[in-house]
Amino acid sequence: MTTTEIQMDEKKKELAIIKLLRRKIDEGKESFLDLSYERIGDEGLILLARTRDLSHLVKLDLTENNLTDAGIRELAQCASLTNLTTLILESNKIRDPGAVALAQATSLSSLQNLILASNRVGDEGALEIIKSTKLKSLRSLDMEFNILGRKPIAKFPGGVANPNLKLLNLRKNKIGDEALAGWAQTGAFTHIQHLNLGWNRLGDAAAKVIANSPASGQIDKLFLDSNWIGDEGSLALAKSKNLGNLRDLYLFDNDFGKTGEHALMELSLKTLTRKCLSPDGKILNLNGRRLRNKEMVALAGMEFLAKVETLSLRNNNFDHRGVEALAQSSHVKNIKMLNLMDNAVGNKVAVVLADAKNLSGLTSLNLEKTKIKWPGVLALARSERLTGLRELNLGQNELGDKAMQILARSKNFSALERLRLWSADVGDAGLIALTQSSNFSGLKELRISSNCIASNGVIALSHPDQLPALEILDIRNNPLNDNDLFLLTQDKKFKSLQELRF
Repeated sequence: MTTTEIQMDEKKKELAIIKLLRRKIDEGKESFLDLSYERIGDEGLILLARTRDLSHLVKLDLTENNLTDAGIRELAQCASLTNLTTLILESNKIRDPGAVALAQATSLSSLQNLILASNRVGDEGALEIIKSTKLKSLRSLDMEFNILGRKPIAKFPGGVANPNLKLLNLRKNKIGDEALAGWAQTGAFTHIQHLNLGWNRLGDAAAKVIANSPASGQIDKLFLDSNWIGDEGSLALAKSKNLGNLRDLYLFDNDFGKTGEHALMELSLKTLTRKCLSPDGKILNLNGRRLRNKEMVALAGMEFLAKVETLSLRNNNFDHRGVEALAQSSHVKNIKMLNLMDNAVGNKVAVVLADAKNLSGLTSLNLEKTKIKWPGVLALARSERLTGLRELNLGQNELGDKAMQILARSKNFSALERLRLWSADVGDAGLIALTQSSNFSGLKELRISSNCIASNGVIALSHPDQLPALEILDIRNNPLNDNDLFLLTQDKKFKSLQELRF
């Protein structure tokens, strides 16, 4: 090609880029300019930065555009980017000079989110951004899949880390033990709450740096998965006094054995309980956390349980042995409400609870859908410990009338105010036994929906001298006939109830 032809070709390319930029600005949302995958190159970015007023932009996406440091320098000097809060530069060819230019950009003072994933930025460029005094609003920095850690840090940037920067993603780089020690020495992690170091080359030494650094005290979410951390590093993390705010820890796919696994299991449980514990320390909700027997053993040894009054363990993976470990703990004496719903603990858990002197203060017990049958109810009825229950839930278990007759004879339930028995195979005989028992004279709430209650049961409930304190009755989804329904609507006792559902 002749010189003239080359110039004409470049002019056509420039005009095409201008046309593209105008169309994107006109078509796009006023505050969001999406140029991702347009491959405008440095020429297009320079044109954008020099010829347009970009003060209206809040978000700019330049993903995969063949951008290099030259284009980023021009963008950093664009004076009209004062309102930009999100800048996406993923999958380009940006190196340290480009990152330094961004760190020194005076017009990016409103920038909150900077994405530089899949570029060629090293430690120097990343640290310049973290310590930048110009990017004072920056909260989130994504440096995933760059070349961090490939070379030793030759120069530590001066100054302190940006106190507003809370999320730092360094995933899939080349950061090893020595590099991480250098990063920690610079104070880069001082204010970080969410730190992702997964898929690097971190070993035990790096884990110790994190564990021993006071700067780790702000971290509440830590990713260390897919590294080379062994038992020694795992133990250091588990025993760290600097990770007091940690709530989420990801350490799968490392090199630790059973020793490290046990230590990290305890640490993970500690972080989980911090997240699930009420501010006053009295309510602990661990529903659906897949806790197994070994986690229950670890939980039983935690001293903070001494303050817990309500413990909910619904839908986990432990059996009666996990509950036994908990019941034997000296830290559970103040628990008043225990929820074991949706755990396959069976009759054996009733035997455990019946003999648990440390749980003798229970006033509320939820055993719904726990596969308990009448022998389990018999264990509860004979217990010398569980005599203060005010609320008992035995719903969704195959109890039958025999279990009701056992309940009716036991003085253990004389303080009971609320009894839930929905879908428990209860028929008229079982209900009549309950209504005729003087042990249930203080019962205020009875829920027996989805059972086999018919006319005789309804008649028994209507007797004015039986269950005299009753205020709430739920008898839905039972085989009731028209006469039963008439009695429920017209009988004086049923009319006096605060709530009646049939």
